[in-house]
Order: sequence, then structure tokens, then C-alpha cells
Amino acid sequence: MENKSELFYQVLRSRRSVRQYTDKEIPREALDRILETGRLSPSAANGQPWSFIAVTKEHPKWAELHEVFYKDGFRKAPVVIAACAQPSKAWVRKEDSSNYAWVDVAIAVTEMILAATAEGIGTCWVASFDLARARKILNVPDGTEIVTLLTLGYPTEPLDIRKKDRKPMDQILHTGGW
Repeated sequence: MENKSELFYQVLRSRRSVRQYTDKEIPREALDRILETGRLSPSAANGQPWSFIAVTKEHPKWAELHEVFYKDGFRKAPVVIAACAQPSKAWVRKEDSSNYAWVDVAIAVTEMILAATAEGIGTCWVASFDLARARKILNVPDGTEIVTLLTLGYPTEPLDIRKKDRKPMDQILHTGGW
């Protein structure tokens, strides 16, 4: 068996945004593991200012929810998770009043994305959708914000290690100060 860190880095290198899904259903056990990963994610001062709404094909709102996407590829995703922030439950930095709800939700979603990748399931963090309609369909209460609709499904192309278009390290790393 390969060492654990190499397997972890293989998952990181395999992760990509998937915009086309097959019709294959996600096993409930895999979805539960992905959601549990989000639940166990770290948050500032352990505030856990998140809620997740999972909508699968069995749910009566599945088809209606898929209409909020502006791009057709997302409409085939067998699972959509609405990742929501509850700012009133989040840690706030005293110096500048920065509320960390969105940061905490981003951490949880990122960990769910990596868990899904480890399961061979593709994901895409979708920010461009009809927000007002999604809030209504999902009955999101006042004081709660939808950060993203995370689509999950088996990709039409395999999750494999591909070259990623990223800036070189010398353009983003500052050592010891800016």
C-alpha cells in the first residue's frame, strides 16, 4: 500500500470542478461520509455556523432546484448540497468586526469536495445561480445565507491527475513579509 500522505496528495491533484455528470446515483453511504466530513470540519472558535441542505433525486424539490442553475451541465447532478452560513453563530474578529461565517463554510465545503474526490465523485462549487429562487425553494430562513450550491455526481470524464493552470509559486509566495 502507498503511504497515506501520497494517497492524500493524489486526491488533491485529482480534484477538479466537474460540470458534466452521468446519471449514476451516489450511494447513500458515500453521501453520508461526505456530509459527515463537512460536519467535522474546523471553524473559528468552534462556532460551526453552517447548515447543509442535501437534495437528492428522490426529493420532490430536486427538479425545481435544478432550474436555478444558469448552466445546463449542473442540472444533471444527482445531488446538490446548499451550504449555508449563519453569521449570528460565527466568531467575529474584534479588531475589524470580520465575521468568519463564510470562511468556516468555505472550509467545510472544501473538505466535503476532497472527501467526494476520494470517493471518485465529482463536485463543483457553484456561485452563479438564481439566489432568490433557491432561497425560496429550499425555505432558507432569514439570517441564513446560501454560500454555494455544491453539485455532486459521477463525472462524464474520470477524475484523474491533470495539469492545472495555476500561477507559479514565485508569483504568490512572500517569505518573511510582503
